[in-house]
Amino acid sequence: MFEIMGKSTITGGLATFAAAAPAAEPQRREVALPPPPAQVPGTAPLTMEGDVAVQMVEGMRRYLDRLTAASVETRAALWNRDYSSRAAYEASVAPNRERFRHIIGLMDKRIPFTVPDLEVPLGGSTVVASGDGYKVMSVRWPVLEGVDAEGLLLEPAGAPLARVVALPDADWSPEMLAGLAPGVPAEAQFARRLAENGCLVLIPTLLNRDITWSGNEEINKFTNQSHREYIYRMTFEVGRHIIGYEVQKVLAAVDWFVQGRPARPIAVMGYGEGGLLALYSAAADTRIDAACRSEE
Repeated sequence: MFEIMGKSTITGGLATFAAAAPAAEPQRREVALPPPPAQVPGTAPLTMEGDVAVQMVEGMRRYLDRLTAASVETRAALWNRDYSSRAAYEASVAPNRERFRHIIGLMDKRIPFTVPDLEVPLGGSTVVASGDGYKVMSVRWPVLEGVDAEGLLLEPAGAPLARVVALPDADWSPEMLAGLAPGVPAEAQFARRLAENGCLVLIPTLLNRDITWSGNEEINKFTNQSHREYIYRMTFEVGRHIIGYEVQKVLAAVDWFVQGRPARPIAVMGYGEGGLLALYSAAADTRIDAACRSEE
C-alpha cells in the first residue's frame, strides 16, 4: 500500500513539473557606463623625460643614502655591548650576531666532515704543485646538502703555525692567488706568502662575474647576468643570499680547522669580494681568531 502511494506521489510530482510553463527570462537592460577619467584620482600624468629607468634607480639610491645616514643616530639603540670581559662582550652581542647571520641567509646546517677530498685525475698525482716549504693539492669539501666547495690546499712541510682561509676576489682563481697562474702581482699573492711562512692555507673557488653559465643549455636560453647575480636572484626568493652560501664555504673549512692537532690560530684573509667574505665570516663565527681585509 505504502509502496503504491509512494510511486503515485512521485509520478504525480513529475507530471506536475512537466506541465509547468517555463519561466520567462529576465529582460536585459543596457546601462551606459560613465567615460573613464582622464587620470586615476590622486595621481598625476607621467611627464618625465629621458631614461626613466636610470632616474628611478638614482631616486632609489638617494632614498637609501638618506636611510643609511639616518641610521647612524639610531643604530646605537640596537646594541648593548658589555666590555667587562671577552665572554661578556660576546654574550652581549650574540643577538646582533644571530640577526646578522639571518640577514645573509646563514641558517642551513652544514655537513660534517673530517678531511677534504683530494681531486686527482686518473693516473695523476695528488700534488699539483710545490713551493718553498709547502705543497699544493686540489681539494673539495662538503658544505650543505647539494653544495660542495672546491679550491686549493697549500700544506706546509711541518706543523702549521696557523690555519688560514685565503679568499681571492671573485674574478681571481685560487691558482692566481697561489702564484700558479698569471693575473695577480707577486706581492699580492698572499696565499703563497702565507704558505711560505709556515701556514696551512685553504683557498676556496668563488663564483665569478662571468656570464658563461647564466642560462639553460637544454632550452638554449641565456642572459647577460653575471654568475653572481644569476645565483643571487634565485637564492633571494628562498630567503638566502650568495654571500651566505660563500660564507658557509669558509665556515665549513673552519669546521675542519678546529679538528686539527696541534691546535693553532684560525684566520681568514681576503681581497676585494674575498675581503668582504673574510669580515662577514669573522662576524658570524667566534671560532675565527683573526680577520684581514684588503682592497689595494
